[in-house]
Amino acid sequence: MTELDILNDLLEYRMMLQKWYNHALLNVVNPEAKALFTRLRDDETRAVLNIQQKLLRKGAPGKIIHKIFPARSRP
Repeated sequence: MTELDILNDLLEYRMMLQKWYNHALLNVVNPEAKALFTRLRDDETRAVLNIQQKLLRKGAPGKIIHKIFPARSRP
């Protein structure tokens, strides 16, 4: 199992948790419980974004900065 496989599995799991918290928010009436589920959902959202960024970095070719700022040729 590669690092990309692990990150993809983790992303899928975190997104599942995010959906579960959203579903729980719809059914909860207690304001304290609603605040807790909202906070937990927001934590999962941040985790999903971090994992997505890691996946993008892993899939991006190395030294991409050279494509943005090409090295100048020296005379």
